Amino acid sequence: MTRIYKALFAAAASAAIAAFGVTAASPAASASPAASGTEHFSLMTTQPSASKYAIIASGVFTAGGVDVSGSSTDTAKFANGTFKIHHGGKFKIVKEQLNPKTCLELFVAKVKFTLGGGTGAYKGLSGAGNATINDLAIGPRSKGQCNPNANPVHNEETITATAHVKL
Repeated sequence: MTRIYKALFAAAASAAIAAFGVTAASPAASASPAASGTEHFSLMTTQPSASKYAIIASGVFTAGGVDVSGSSTDTAKFANGTFKIHHGGKFKIVKEQLNPKTCLELFVAKVKFTLGGGTGAYKGLSGAGNATINDLAIGPRSKGQCNPNANPVHNEETITATAHVKL
């Protein structure tokens, strides 16, 4: 695995996990008795070594916020509280490709995560799920050759996740 993809995946894994917790952040969660169900999450960044991702959750709850990535634990931040996403920094690479003619890089990986440590509207949040990280990048050239170990010139990363959450 190239150095850049290791860094991107670590950030992506963190973001993916954070996205799952967004569900509990909605104001409706604090206004009703314990709610549980399936939540879908979408995260996105165009930064090569992102430490923050935009998050949108839909399903049982709908919410948006920011995921601040960590090496094994992320913090999901919303207007009405925060929670932790524990991913352990471990992921499974599904696909990794580099086109040596165009420097197009493709990276796909999967990660499992758990949710907890909520504050505000997320107090008592728990859950677990799976995320898929997709990264598409154009790598830089050095002396006419692709350099997969340098930050990409352009990058697009999306994370889709599904989790069962309880609040």
